[in-house]
Amino acid sequence: MEQQTFLRQLDELFELDAGTVSPADVLEGIDGWSSLTFLGLIALLDEEYGITVSPATILACNTVADLQAVVEKQQASRS
Repeated sequence: MEQQTFLRQLDELFELDAGTVSPADVLEGIDGWSSLTFLGLIALLDEEYGITVSPATILACNTVADLQAVVEKQQASRS
């Protein structure tokens, strides 16, 4: 997974300027975080990365980097 692509997708999801989201950002602290963007995140991971991540797993992630690690791990386990 390309980190810059992932970050750009999150910028778009949260309707932020390009380059706003960083790996160190706390997920729930990102401007635009809401129940709708949370659902959008689940859909993004399914559509773009072909994985299903449970809401509990996402909520257990503190930072964007934590979420990226979960995505990469699930993608690797599919291979």
